[in-house]
Amino acid sequence: MHPAPYPTRPYPTLPYPTRPQPALHLLNGLWVASCPTCGFQLATARTQARAERRSRRRVCPVCYEVA
Repeated sequence: MHPAPYPTRPYPTLPYPTRPQPALHLLNGLWVASCPTCGFQLATARTQARAERRSRRRVCPVCYEVA
């Protein structure tokens, strides 16, 4: 067995543009996360925390171009 950890290289960091936080709304028992600029629906979930997590992974296709 190898007693010491293997050397690793850090992943290169990409400069992501800063995005505004999504707007959260409670509609009929579902949390909806939408783009604060244009209102595009990014994610829906039953809990607020899950809607926040899901919306962090999405980029608004209307406001931001994906390279």
